[in-house]
Amino acid sequence: MLRHLLCDINNQVEIASYFSCMDMIEALNGTVGELNSYLDYGYFGVIGADFDENGRSTGEYTPKMSYYALQNLCSVFCEDYDIADIQVESVINPSKLNLSGDYDFDKTYHFGVRKQNGSSALVYWIPKNILTETIETTVSFRIKKEAVSGAVRLADMITGDIYSIPENILSTDDDGYLCFKNLPATDSPMMITFGDFY
Repeated sequence: MLRHLLCDINNQVEIASYFSCMDMIEALNGTVGELNSYLDYGYFGVIGADFDENGRSTGEYTPKMSYYALQNLCSVFCEDYDIADIQVESVINPSKLNLSGDYDFDKTYHFGVRKQNGSSALVYWIPKNILTETIETTVSFRIKKEAVSGAVRLADMITGDIYSIPENILSTDDDGYLCFKNLPATDSPMMITFGDFY
């Protein structure tokens, strides 16, 4: 869900809708009178439902992880913003997490965003097929310091957790670049923010 809606944001889609709000019985197949043949459940909602033996929801609804992820996304992008060209230079550093090197940042899906208050963000994730594989790795890259300003933080778009970035990960080099070393990267969106983006 996050990846889909963030792609819509990056492509400046004016109206986006996430289907569906609540888990439901879909009854995609089946024969009339044969209950078991059409009890197809769609568990794609942001609110989870429990169903009785006839496939009817019992009225017990609970927010799912996707509900909170959507809430996080909406809170970040509720104000005016513009898609921004934030130039990123990929760097491959040794990574203890992989026992090899970083994942190439150029192969991530990423884009920049700026708000009217001067803050900005870089959204990124590794575009793996999440139905068949997962990935947890690290990325390293450089951004010209003059291209961004303000306090630098890392946000997990699923949980809404916001982290300060320690000196062993973020540094400034002699060429005037902010250098990010071994930042976490997964198939789920992360966001580096600069300034008062939240």
